[in-house]
Amino acid sequence: MTPSVQDPSVDAVPAVSVSGLSHVFDDRRALRSIDLQVPSGRLHGLVGPNGAGKSTLMKILSTLLETQSGLVQVLGMDISEDSLSIRRRVGYLSEDPVGYRQLTVFEMLDFCGAVHGQTRGERDKAIATVLETVGLEAHRDTQVGTLSRGEQRRVGIARVLVHDPELLIFDEPAAGLDPRARAELMTLMRGLSDGGKTVLVSSHVLTELGDHCDSVTVLDRGDVCFHGPIDQLPGSDGELACYQLRLGHDDEGIGRLLAGHQGVVDVVSLESSAAWQVVCRTTEINFGELLATLVQHGTVVEAFVRDRNRLNEAFLSLTSGGVD
Repeated sequence: MTPSVQDPSVDAVPAVSVSGLSHVFDDRRALRSIDLQVPSGRLHGLVGPNGAGKSTLMKILSTLLETQSGLVQVLGMDISEDSLSIRRRVGYLSEDPVGYRQLTVFEMLDFCGAVHGQTRGERDKAIATVLETVGLEAHRDTQVGTLSRGEQRRVGIARVLVHDPELLIFDEPAAGLDPRARAELMTLMRGLSDGGKTVLVSSHVLTELGDHCDSVTVLDRGDVCFHGPIDQLPGSDGELACYQLRLGHDDEGIGRLLAGHQGVVDVVSLESSAAWQVVCRTTEINFGELLATLVQHGTVVEAFVRDRNRLNEAFLSLTSGGVD
């Protein structure tokens, strides 16, 4: 499928420029000669089914993987020639960041600043700034291992901010977070972008990406099937549709019940076991029977409505796998 026309407002020197990039692991081709550009100062989403190549691309942009073929430029620098300079100007947060849980938040950030060559005075100033940015001033002297999961994610973001990078790359930063923590995280990333930084983020939660990102790249099996502004995303092809189911109570068994119903392609818990995203094949699903099954199960259904979030619809239309 041909990628969309590039946004005409692209800067002369984009934050990320990729041309003909391919990458192979043993006999698996993770990326297939992809092209994309991310303008500076944007919040850009990267989505795709599991195995689409998202993490591979992010690791290459972060200089953690060497390029095998193609041209990659980050902040105007060739990644194969200026990797050290790029590392000084890029912050990368992996899906499962390694942290020193026994250190306090200050000690963790102080160590990271020292690794980047900051002086004592520079570190003190930078730490005070990033703690305010991520809302962790009150936890400055708290041991990292005692913080909540959401707070630990904020420590991870503070860690990549401490050396004041121009490009921030976040691989599934909202994984495992509750709805409030996810919303706060997206607001924080939106603020970083509005402040002039370029933010590249992948996430399973497409609704939140669709609400906050300026542009998006959709990957499927190593190919770019869409790249451009959110408002240029195509609609659903009609065969697959995404619905939101809200119950009057928590029910862990509903996920299995839904997944076994004819025409249901995928089921994802949203906020709790009382809220679900249900992907249906419209040519096979009988909604009357589905709702009757829920009622017979003793479920109180508060709402069952079509989710017309643009990114959700486009994802279903563009990709061949299940919901990521």
